[in-house]
Amino acid sequence: MIVILLSWLCAVQAQKLTLKELHTLHQWTNLSLGDDQSLGNRFLPVDVDIEYGDEGRHRTFLTIPRLGMATPFTLATVVSDDNEVVENPRLEPYPNKDWHVPPNNCSGITSAIRTYIDQCWRLWVVDSGQVNSLQLCPPQVLTFDLVRDELIQRHSLPPNTYTPSVSIFTALVVDLADSGTPNRCVGGKAYIADAWGYGLIVFDSLTGRSWRIEHESMRPLAFVGLARSGSSQAGIFTVSLSPSEEDDRFLYFHTLNAFNEVKVSLGVINNETLWKTPNVSSLLDDHFRILGTRGIQCESEVMDQSGNLFCSLISLGALIKWEESSNYTADDLRVVAYNPHKIKFVTGLKINRNSQGEEELWALSSEPKLFVGGALPENEVKFQIVGCRTADLLANTPCTVGVTETTPTKVAD
Repeated sequence: MIVILLSWLCAVQAQKLTLKELHTLHQWTNLSLGDDQSLGNRFLPVDVDIEYGDEGRHRTFLTIPRLGMATPFTLATVVSDDNEVVENPRLEPYPNKDWHVPPNNCSGITSAIRTYIDQCWRLWVVDSGQVNSLQLCPPQVLTFDLVRDELIQRHSLPPNTYTPSVSIFTALVVDLADSGTPNRCVGGKAYIADAWGYGLIVFDSLTGRSWRIEHESMRPLAFVGLARSGSSQAGIFTVSLSPSEEDDRFLYFHTLNAFNEVKVSLGVINNETLWKTPNVSSLLDDHFRILGTRGIQCESEVMDQSGNLFCSLISLGALIKWEESSNYTADDLRVVAYNPHKIKFVTGLKINRNSQGEEELWALSSEPKLFVGGALPENEVKFQIVGCRTADLLANTPCTVGVTETTPTKVAD
């Protein structure tokens, strides 16, 4: 591993790394929920999404999976009056507090873990149903109308699609029908990575059906020396899709402790009947293709509508980019942002469209120690949301984002 890492570092250094100043939207030294100001509670946000509205208006969403019953709410938005506040903005429950209490009320939200905002003003939410590994409710996919902030659809995952108290959902991406298709905003397919269950869940919201996909490439590597502590048992960690305009489309993923990127035809993944066939996984090995190796671990990844796949490097404080039409080698991977102060442990990486229709990349970056029970000084930043227009990342120009174009950014008093 040391030889591989050193060679990759040499390739990175050859790109003349310079510090990239990403825009900090919010950061927290103390993440409190509502009236709870206790420093003893551990709240660990894991996913982020930015919704843009008219005239640059925006909302920031966070998932805060429940680590205990004392967590008052688990799907949050930044209070609108604090949209301009950088440090420790207040949070409030979404869509309202009634959805979050009590945590064993399966008609509400038990423990939100992943979100996705589609182009039809809908917020998709994956609720694990777990509190501190106790499976209190079945996992579910919730879809909210962001205009009215009302529930559109609820789908409880069937027992054969997940493993109670084991399945942990580390990525969510939603695919809509082609532009111009009638009733495009009625349905959609959600793809959910189950890292500790070693599989992928597909939910077709139009039919209300879901199915599970498993393949050897979704399992962690047999040897754990390549992974840092705590990640060796994580399987499929990411899910990304080819741009919707492409004729031949693929689903991309990797496991947390592997250096390889894998692709599979989206047509194969979407074939529900195929995956209900016994022992089908071994018959489809040729469809799961290893693109190549990074030589280093990546965490979260996301693909834009131009076919650029972005991924956060675990150990280098950097974002790399790969073009779908190119080979997957160290020579084809380009560092587009280097900032070890802001790119740390990235658990949420999203591309959202701003009010001008431009794509922006947003990352939820956290101190790694917090995920292994570590403590940090009270005044040290634990979590931060940073972003940049993808065009600025690709052109290596100063980062700009739509949230700064209507109101200035300020720090709370």
